Amino acid sequence: MDSYERSQVADAFRDVRFKAGEKIINQGDEGKELFFLLEGEAFASKELDGQEGQKEVKVYKVGDYFGELALLQSQPRAANVVARTDCQCVTMDRHSFKRMLGPLEDILKRNIDLYVQYKQS
Repeated sequence: MDSYERSQVADAFRDVRFKAGEKIINQGDEGKELFFLLEGEAFASKELDGQEGQKEVKVYKVGDYFGELALLQSQPRAANVVARTDCQCVTMDRHSFKRMLGPLEDILKRNIDLYVQYKQS
């Protein structure tokens, strides 16, 4: 990318912060944005078939991203994501994602198989 393109992508991100214990994503909500974790740690939890309560299914550390499944598949959020520590994220909405990062969609779709593994655990 040239400097103008990088600038356009940077302008599409919005900085958001969450306190430890705060929900970042609610299971069942419409997926309107993608998150990149810049600081802190978060985890995904969900109700699994035949089990009572929420089960932790994934841990997110600095550099990880989440929320892409609902964007890519136009489905409700599949899990809760909760800040384990205070977190700083950048987020991009669906429209900006499609416009700016559409070519990366195939890369993100490759990782969908990883979520299928968690679903079956």
